Amino acid sequence: NYFQQQTCCEESKCQFGTLTRPSKRWSLKKSKKCKPLGPDSRQKMVTWFQQIVDHCGFDRESVLIATSYLDRFLMTKSGVPALHNKNTFQLVAMTCLYIAIKLFEPEVINPAIVSFLSENLYSEKQITEMEMVILSALQWRVQP
Repeated sequence: NYFQQQTCCEESKCQFGTLTRPSKRWSLKKSKKCKPLGPDSRQKMVTWFQQIVDHCGFDRESVLIATSYLDRFLMTKSGVPALHNKNTFQLVAMTCLYIAIKLFEPEVINPAIVSFLSENLYSEKQITEMEMVILSALQWRVQP
C-alpha cells in the first residue's frame, strides 16, 4: 500500500509559497524490499493524483494528463524499470503529476512541494532529473 489516507477532509488551499502540510495527510510508505508492481498500483496513484488536485484546487483535467504521461512513459524503454520497482514507479508518477500541473495550471508548483508531499522520500533533484527522463522518453510530446 503506497499511501495512507486519513478520513478527515478539510477544505483548504495549497500555499505554493510555503511548505505547509495539507490538513489531509498523504504519506508514502517506504518499502524494505522493492517488489514487482501489482495490478492496483496505477489505480492507487490515480486516486492520489485526484486527492492532491482536489486539495489544491486544480482542474481535474490535470489528473487525466498526468495519467496519460504515466501510461505513455511506462510503455517506453526508459519506463520499464518503473514497472518493477515501486519506489521508481512512485517517483515517476509524482513527477508526471508535477509536469501536468507545471504545464497546464496557472500556478507553478515547485519541486520542493513535490518532495515535501513525498515526505522527502524523493529529493528536488530526483524529481527534476526524472522530469527530464520522462520528457525525453515522451520525445517532448506533452500536449494532450
